[in-house]
Amino acid sequence: MIRSRRDLTALLGLLAAGSAMALDLPLQADAHINASMPSANFGALGTLNVGNGANALLRFDLATLPAGTTAAKLVKANLILYVNRVGAPGAIEVLGLNGAWAEGSVTAANQPPNAGAGSGISVPVGAANQYISVDLTGLVKQWISNPGSNFGLALTTALSAPGTVAFFDSKENTATAHVARLDLTLADQGPKGDTGATGLTGATGAKGATGATGAIGATGPAGIQGPQGQAGVSGHQRVSATTSIPASFLATLVASCPSGKKVLGGGVQFPSLGSQLDQLKLVMHQSYPSSDSSWQVYFSNTNAFAVQATVWAICASAL
Repeated sequence: MIRSRRDLTALLGLLAAGSAMALDLPLQADAHINASMPSANFGALGTLNVGNGANALLRFDLATLPAGTTAAKLVKANLILYVNRVGAPGAIEVLGLNGAWAEGSVTAANQPPNAGAGSGISVPVGAANQYISVDLTGLVKQWISNPGSNFGLALTTALSAPGTVAFFDSKENTATAHVARLDLTLADQGPKGDTGATGLTGATGAKGATGATGAIGATGPAGIQGPQGQAGVSGHQRVSATTSIPASFLATLVASCPSGKKVLGGGVQFPSLGSQLDQLKLVMHQSYPSSDSSWQVYFSNTNAFAVQATVWAICASAL
């Protein structure tokens, strides 16, 4: 993070003089985990959740750095996050990770260790639909000096604001597509050489002769007509599963078809809440067929009260 007018003036001077270069490291993996659902993986969701038992994980690819880049050549490294929503304003802490993890399998039960609460960098989170920037120059210098130590970052609630609840865009978010970035400013990798003289234009070669058109092949016999297909489905019916979702909870609901039937579609229904209807705050994450015979829904109840929810599946027999 640029902390003063002097820092900004110095950086602009380097760029203007051609003695610095800027680049973004690609985001390699991101996911969040939740202590209340220790075996669940959320690597495919569109948000990175922090608070209410959730932490977010990110890892950037150092392989795109120019050859010969050293820690001494790193001028600045800023982590840029987009705040999608804020459930409770406060502050988050950015910590280094000390173990390997995979986006598609990391859970609260197998999460890698981090550097420890209070050892990272805290940044306030107050409102949605804005970017926040965190200066990670020191940590990225360590990664450049020892690439094997780059296990990525953890986003947790700050010790000074444990009640913070915030949601950041992940790389799977197709609605806003504000993926997390790690912006680097590097000192020039060396002086630019002089431009060489332009070589002479070579002579144009002669145009080759056009080849003869080949003969048209004979038309093959028509194939036999295939058998008429059978009707696709029968025995249409709807099935449902209803449950009460606690306040501030990420829930998974599943409706399963009877034996021998396949799922054709599905969805979720919430009953009327009377005077509370205008205050209902629910975030739908996923609604999809989790198998050939079941429909699954992920959503967050961010209300301060429990909500009754029903997931529906449309089933039929496949012929």
